[in-house]
Amino acid sequence: MDGLQFKWCLFGGLLVSSLGCHRETYPETGLPKTSSGASLPSMFGKSKPNLPMSGQDSVVTTPRKKGPPAPDTEVALAETHLQVALTEPFPPNRDELLDMARGRYQRALKQDPKHKGALLGIARMYAKLGDKDKAVEAYEKFLKLYPKDAEALNELAMKRAQWKDWAGAMASCEAALKLDPENRTFRKTLGFCQARSGKVEEAFATLSKIMPEAQARHNLAGLLDHMGQAEACKQQLQLALVADPTFAPAKEFLSDLVEPNANGIQQAGFAQPK
Repeated sequence: MDGLQFKWCLFGGLLVSSLGCHRETYPETGLPKTSSGASLPSMFGKSKPNLPMSGQDSVVTTPRKKGPPAPDTEVALAETHLQVALTEPFPPNRDELLDMARGRYQRALKQDPKHKGALLGIARMYAKLGDKDKAVEAYEKFLKLYPKDAEALNELAMKRAQWKDWAGAMASCEAALKLDPENRTFRKTLGFCQARSGKVEEAFATLSKIMPEAQARHNLAGLLDHMGQAEACKQQLQLALVADPTFAPAKEFLSDLVEPNANGIQQAGFAQPK
């Protein structure tokens, strides 16, 4: 027996001794037998394990989904069209971009009639274009589906305030506050609208719930000054200093009203409470 045959016999003997001499016996940690009970192919046989192939054959491709874009995609594209259309200087194809935005919102709603982004998107689009009636109609359509959306109610209140619809703005603010009574932003908006509508004492009561008296009266003074009511403005500033003699903003504001600056320009105050 030559050296090669001797090594083969030695290796085979060691393998048999490690696995056991009976053909039906397998170590617990080894590979299982086939379902028919036949022994598995020899490790030296021609059969090969069914391993995944590398390269192009192993790539699994997902077929492209057919049909229109998803509602979220339509809304995102609509907002892009709208942003470009409203960027100054206005592009020459502005009307086309606005039509494209509106069409995408409508296609999103055709797929999902309750899609929040599409409903609010249309409302905001009309508001930005100054179409009050269509904007309010779109906001109200949204709120019929989502009556507990306090943020949308406040957003509508702000739009109505821009259009000087104080009664409508106050109604939207009050509805928002019913849903979120401790929201400071909603209450400030309500106080602003009350003051602009001439309900100064109601506005003071509203603002006093979220800020000291001196600050509330100072804010009212700014609104009244913006509205051209100089005497009423001074009265609120004086009452603010009665409440807090050290309140510097009221002192400075009153001083500017009584003694205009060197250029003769009166400080205008501010239009919205802080």
